[in-house]
Amino acid sequence: MRKLNKYVSQPQFRAKILGILLIFIGVIFIVHGGELFIKLGFSSILIGLFMIVMINEKTVPENISNAQIKGHMDAVRQITEQLNLKGNAVFLPRNGILTEERVFIPLQNSKITLPQIDNDLVFATGGDGTSLGLSLPPSGLSLLAEIEKETSFHDTDIDHIEEKLQTFVGMDILKSVSLKQKDGQWNLILEKPLYCAQDESFCKQYPCPTCSAVLTAISKAINQKIQLQDAIHKGKKTTFYFTIMR
Repeated sequence: MRKLNKYVSQPQFRAKILGILLIFIGVIFIVHGGELFIKLGFSSILIGLFMIVMINEKTVPENISNAQIKGHMDAVRQITEQLNLKGNAVFLPRNGILTEERVFIPLQNSKITLPQIDNDLVFATGGDGTSLGLSLPPSGLSLLAEIEKETSFHDTDIDHIEEKLQTFVGMDILKSVSLKQKDGQWNLILEKPLYCAQDESFCKQYPCPTCSAVLTAISKAINQKIQLQDAIHKGKKTTFYFTIMR
């Protein structure tokens, strides 16, 4: 029964069922209808055949997809714990010495002095008086690259970013997204289709690919560094609080 339920939940199976139903309706229209119904019947049959024959994309089971993400996130978590890093993430846009976006996880949140972060820097030792920490590509960098095939976030005023972020909703990656300024900081509210299994404390340091892609998009759009202040889960919604580092 469990295997049957998993198979039924796959999009290509539902498409085949709908295709068969459309063919059945089309036959009824042709046999019992007038000229208009005959045209509708043939159209229904053609659409049904298309759905049966053409829609055969296999989806990756949800548990396999989640396991792949979890393995990557667990590795980063272990590194931050071994280095005793307690600071929240700073999202950095690309610049003259950095050809792609980065996340910097500092040792602590107070008095952060960012080192010169380039493509090769991973461990910042703090030897030059800057903050000790870890520099990594955001977990959502590849996802953002796919999103930007639809919408570019480069050089977007922060007051207009929320409108562009709706692309994540249009592509069914998020159910809703909201970006508002309040009390000197920005509140980003993301609603996912499923409950977030991430630990809130780790969300502040290295968010999952979906949340990371949104935060990276914001940093890229305004071409400014943004520092997370907090992350709070409430049901399917995650709220990130962040400030812009000048």
